[in-house]
Amino acid sequence: MTPLRPVCPRIFTRPVRDADPSLVAPSAMAALNLLTFHSIRAAIQVNAAPGDVEALVAVETQLRERLLGSGLFEEVEVGHTDDVNQLIIALCTFRPFYTEGDVAERLEAMWDGDLRYPFWEAHAVRCERDHVEFEGASRASEFGHYVTVHLVAQRSGIPAQRTATS
Repeated sequence: MTPLRPVCPRIFTRPVRDADPSLVAPSAMAALNLLTFHSIRAAIQVNAAPGDVEALVAVETQLRERLLGSGLFEEVEVGHTDDVNQLIIALCTFRPFYTEGDVAERLEAMWDGDLRYPFWEAHAVRCERDHVEFEGASRASEFGHYVTVHLVAQRSGIPAQRTATS
């Protein structure tokens, strides 16, 4: 069986199957997926408390290490905020020879591998030209805290070559 390539935009870790892509504009699918994700995230936020600073720093540190160790990114900035919709934020530039689909696939694999909590998670990925946006939410346990992640990755530019001078 051939593994599924990421279909951007998408929510969770499987392609959107509810709509025929030929009948729905990609921008409408992106809006639908993000709205669905934001609704799911809001529901978990009503039923749990956000992680404390110690929990946020742990996720922040782990995310930074995974991004830097992936070989995909040239620059990585990760931090945490008080905004419950993006407790962990990251801005990255990905190497120009990777496609947006490559980056989306690797981000999902990192998230599913060891960044998210094992109890519950939801995420959405949106790809546009030279740009990948990842939003995730995860809860530690039935009565535990949650974290939210918002990551933006942009393609880095290829340096211009100098012209020969006489």
